[in-house]
Amino acid sequence: MYILGIHTGHDAGAALFKDQQLAAFCKEERLSRIKNQGGVFALASIDEVLRIAGVRREEIDVVAMTRIKIPLSAYKRTSRPAKDFVDRLRDGSRLRNLYREMYRLGTLDELSVIDLPALRQAMRLREDTGIEFCNHHKAHILCSLKYTDWQAGLYLSVDGGGDHAYYSAYELKDGELICHLGEDEILLTESQNPASSVALAYAYTTAICGFTPLRHEGKITGLAAFGKPKAADLIRAQYLIRDNGHIDSTLAGESELKAFLEETFADMSREDIAASIQVAAEEVTLDWIHALRKRYPVTRLGLSGGLFSNVRLNQRVAELPGIEEVFIFPGMSDEGLPVGCAIESLLRRHGVGGLQRRRITDLYCGYPYSGVDLMEAADSRFRRQLENEPALVAARLVAEGGIGAIFAGAMELGPRALGGRSIIASPEKREINDSLNRRLERTEFMPFAPYVLDQDAESVFDIDDRNRYACRFMTITTGVRAAWRAAIPAVVHVDGTARPQIVYRNDNPLYYDILLHFKQLVGVPCLVNTSFNAHEEPIINTPQEALQALAENRIDFLVCSRGLVFRARPSLPEGTGSERGVPFQGA
Repeated sequence: MYILGIHTGHDAGAALFKDQQLAAFCKEERLSRIKNQGGVFALASIDEVLRIAGVRREEIDVVAMTRIKIPLSAYKRTSRPAKDFVDRLRDGSRLRNLYREMYRLGTLDELSVIDLPALRQAMRLREDTGIEFCNHHKAHILCSLKYTDWQAGLYLSVDGGGDHAYYSAYELKDGELICHLGEDEILLTESQNPASSVALAYAYTTAICGFTPLRHEGKITGLAAFGKPKAADLIRAQYLIRDNGHIDSTLAGESELKAFLEETFADMSREDIAASIQVAAEEVTLDWIHALRKRYPVTRLGLSGGLFSNVRLNQRVAELPGIEEVFIFPGMSDEGLPVGCAIESLLRRHGVGGLQRRRITDLYCGYPYSGVDLMEAADSRFRRQLENEPALVAARLVAEGGIGAIFAGAMELGPRALGGRSIIASPEKREINDSLNRRLERTEFMPFAPYVLDQDAESVFDIDDRNRYACRFMTITTGVRAAWRAAIPAVVHVDGTARPQIVYRNDNPLYYDILLHFKQLVGVPCLVNTSFNAHEEPIINTPQEALQALAENRIDFLVCSRGLVFRARPSLPEGTGSERGVPFQGA
């Protein structure tokens, strides 16, 4: 059985399940090369996941989707005046948010609004293909549920809004998934106050600091360590945590929230603004979790939704007394919704007891490009070097100061590069952050993340049963052991934390072996890992994109399973045309 999950809003994309297993995933931006692309119905990512899995469109049995952008031609009725509706139907590109139409029409029944045969036709599906619609926050929640093996736990979702909800809480207990907060009826009642959304407050603060909201929140997280949380207590005081777990606010709606933040942050430095919203977000979220755990005494927490892309917040959650384990679904933002929609379809068929729940080991869900694909794509601009031991050669180059990029098989699901499309470098010098950021044209306030072999993880970082699973996917910060801080300054933040990725050889032998050889060469058990992309670009997908980055001197070499690729001619030194400095010439 093939289930296609899609999301057509912000961070659009598609996921394909074969029976109960995730067979393919692709975020729309990786194809369009438009960062965080959304608002698209005719998703190229649909055809891409079908290509990855080797499945034809007519083989799709069910499409499960969020209630976002759907063509007007697929609506039975709309809240707009009849003439306006008919006029708009003539333009087949017009899209309308389903959840808004349901709200205006006062219904939770999508089939009273949507013409399924027309929607199937628009998607070029079989006449008997099932189409199902999923609640935004439940889709977030189910991603964490499926990839944990707990018998009991609390699953939380917080983001900037979906289906008129901003937070939800579900409990897994006695084989049932119970919704305590965020039920579907909120879509009609709008009973959650937008001003109660910590995620919205964080997004508005991102804009106040001069960055792009819903994209650059990570910059605020990094910047926070350089400031003082002067306004944290004032912000925290606006949030009201009820005994039943509901979050409210002294402010009414988004406009009041935004005005409050603008007034509060007037004349404050960016560093102090960032520190204030970070500390406030942490404390409000911890207050909320504390209230929930008083009612539902659990020891394991599954986290999803855009707020939990905040790796420092996730660390604070894992450090709460009595917590045994925290898991953050790696596609925690809206890009994970296609996965959650497909899981909702599975849940409807099999129930919680029949849902195959197990821990995920890797996220390599894109098209499985090979080392041969990369080598064959390299034209006369490049020099190819076939190697029996590419990992050893790459490790030597990095040990000598080179910056490389790994092109290994399929692209990762989620916003983090995890060894499929990673840039690697030595962590021994703090200056690598500045030089690499210049080459990638990035402005960052947090150091690059490290990756570490599974057998070394606990000796270098504060890793234990609470955060080890999360560290597999770089979704949480941890403390760095004092003995290692001076040895790996490029990956240690000013607050003494890092965002490590634990790697296992079975998941990615090339990635693992490069670090193993590097450790043997220089005695350091970590390497820098940052995503293989320049500023404001999506992560690299294809061999051609990887080679273009090499041609532009973003990196010094590419490594794949078949060998290495270098530029055929050295780049010009600074002052003679190269804007990103002198590349490493160790090859």
